[in-house]
Amino acid sequence: MGFFAAIGRGWKLSKLSFGVIKADPELLVYVLIMGIMSIVTLSAMNAPFILQMEWAVTMGTDATTGEEIVSGLTSAGMGWYFGFYMLLSIIVVFWNSAIIANSHMRLSGGDPTFVYGVKKAFSRIHVIVIWGMISGTVGLILKLIRNTNAREQKNPAFQIILTILTIIFEVAWWIMTFFMIPLIVIEGRSIRESMKEGKEMMHRTFGTNIASGLGIQVIGLFFGFLAVLLGIFIGMSLGATIGIIVGGLGVALTIMWVTAAETVSVSALYVFAKTGEMPQIYQNNGMNSFQFNV
Repeated sequence: MGFFAAIGRGWKLSKLSFGVIKADPELLVYVLIMGIMSIVTLSAMNAPFILQMEWAVTMGTDATTGEEIVSGLTSAGMGWYFGFYMLLSIIVVFWNSAIIANSHMRLSGGDPTFVYGVKKAFSRIHVIVIWGMISGTVGLILKLIRNTNAREQKNPAFQIILTILTIIFEVAWWIMTFFMIPLIVIEGRSIRESMKEGKEMMHRTFGTNIASGLGIQVIGLFFGFLAVLLGIFIGMSLGATIGIIVGGLGVALTIMWVTAAETVSVSALYVFAKTGEMPQIYQNNGMNSFQFNV
């Protein structure tokens, strides 16, 4: 199994994942709702700090300019930020669960409705909330480590070591959690069971998971680039405002499409890891166990 063969399989898997979205456009609606809810949550999370509300931030004086600046967060501010960060993580996990549920039914030969994915996610809401908080906490800790490391200018060796350790942890976390949502939502597993089983499943499909992600990202970058070029062209022809709107909408649609495709590919890889065979809809397009019929 060569490297380029793995990339080729990942590319094929990416295109087939986009095909599933074409058959079930409600998946894009899930992503749209997730995006809107995420933007609202992010806005609420950062508003007290942007507005420099007294209960959320502590103020200090810049040693160079003498201007008043935000020097830190109050206990209430930290609690506010943490709470909304957890909410954001839960929102992402919930709607990804809905996408996984719908795409899995489609890959299994069913014809899911918009409501099906939402109901399936709600049926596991207690586990989704817990997992959202766990993954959110890990993400927040990693964010704090990266921010601290970026400010560590006096000890380059420490920066390098911390960066390497962070990358190792992120890869290990990705391996353990790649199949978390399918196991939680589709099989009804607990978080502990899902992490254990997910790690074993990941080892069976590791190379293709990476290749699939790369394939989808490459496609997304290509269409995102085209959207930007289209926006520039229209901006030069019809005005900057129209160009920005068109380009922005194009990029937004590309992000939605890529987000949904990445989640669909997880569903397909989940089926393969469990059964040793690709979903029937993929086999019908010449992809059997990651071996392509030419």
